[in-house]
Amino acid sequence: MKVNWFYIKVFVLVGVVLFLFGFAKNRNEAREIVDTKVNFEGDANLFITADTVDKLLIQKKVGDTAQGKEILVLSELEAKLDANAMIAEADVYRTIDGIIGANVKQRKPLARVNGEAPFYIDELGEAMPLSPNYSARVPVIEGLARENMQEVMPLLQYIKNDELLNEQVVGIKRTPSGNYRLSTRVLDYVIKMGKVKELDSKFSNYKAFYQKASKDKSLETYKFVDLRFRGQVVGTKK
Repeated sequence: MKVNWFYIKVFVLVGVVLFLFGFAKNRNEAREIVDTKVNFEGDANLFITADTVDKLLIQKKVGDTAQGKEILVLSELEAKLDANAMIAEADVYRTIDGIIGANVKQRKPLARVNGEAPFYIDELGEAMPLSPNYSARVPVIEGLARENMQEVMPLLQYIKNDELLNEQVVGIKRTPSGNYRLSTRVLDYVIKMGKVKELDSKFSNYKAFYQKASKDKSLETYKFVDLRFRGQVVGTKK
């Protein structure tokens, strides 16, 4: 009977590959966690510290009782980080040399709402708690209830994306009737904006007024700048 050495060699080779794969997998899973690595994406201003993320990743300190990688479920660690009020998204990974790492994207506040219990409004229009580590330089809103957060979002996004308004506007006040007033960083007047609608038209008119008044050096003479009237700006002098 003729022996087919080709099939035997293939069978042996597959067996060796499976053995090496299983050996490497078991060795990797048994490797102790020796360190953690946290990377914050984007903004360097930290609402949550790397130490806090470390504690969420591994509850015991490095060097304590060894924790094998097999007991670390990455999806569960990511869920734990994602549940933190300061984190928008987290990607957790592990390396073959015993490091558990996390790429962390923080939530970004657009405004701070003052009240009995102050909070931020983030880019998704959701409430975000204040951080003991860092205070964001964003407009402060007065008179806004949580049920009106979506109402003010178009205004906040417009201010954030507009260079002039982002530099000028430091305060926003909502009246009980749903009208808004804006206070500026340096200029001593209040902008009466009205309802959160027709923002392009209103702020285009405001910029035309601002450029003319800057040229005339009359900005400091105004007490109110009213944008509520279509196609025009009404200035009230002091």
